[in-house]
Amino acid sequence: MRFTILLFLILAPVIACAENLLVNSNKLFNFAEESYPEFFSPANTGTFSLNNYLVRYYPDTGNYLGTVGEDVYAYGDVFNGLLKVGVISNFIALEPDSDELLAQLFGSGQSNVQVYGSGVVISILSDDLDGSRHQRFIIELKSKQTLLIAHNIDLAPRIDGLSLNDKIEFFGEYEWNDKGGVIHWTHDDPEGIHVNGWIFHNNAIYQ
Repeated sequence: MRFTILLFLILAPVIACAENLLVNSNKLFNFAEESYPEFFSPANTGTFSLNNYLVRYYPDTGNYLGTVGEDVYAYGDVFNGLLKVGVISNFIALEPDSDELLAQLFGSGQSNVQVYGSGVVISILSDDLDGSRHQRFIIELKSKQTLLIAHNIDLAPRIDGLSLNDKIEFFGEYEWNDKGGVIHWTHDDPEGIHVNGWIFHNNAIYQ
């Protein structure tokens, strides 16, 4: 099939681990939309979770593109149903670990920087009910730096079933404090001015 041949000729496989599954999946989807609009259009239809997959659906062409772990699948009549086309790192350079950037931001006292990353939940705090309501918890990065996540639950769904030792990914705005920093703006901006953020937990996207 021409689609499969083209995809596998783009990049040689790279041995890597997709630590940031949502970040790298979105990067893959964007790449496929730009490179193969005849299969994946319109672009930027929004990523959603379906069972164990992260998926984008393309109504103009009637196709799906999805990932499960590091594996990449296409689905549609042109693919004769579900077709595995490789792993994420066959097609894109995986995003580097963000711990180094977050350490630099903490060390230099910078704020208002959009970042992504991942960590493990080490403490669950009570909600902040002063003004906009925020679900609050602390994560630890692989570097051992800690971050307070302040997730606005007036603008985004609460993360149900959050437990200690859960892994989460995030995309939001970093604000400095002397304990490692705070991540907020983990949600869509209803006014369309700020970059949209998200939290990824147990294969569900909260934004």
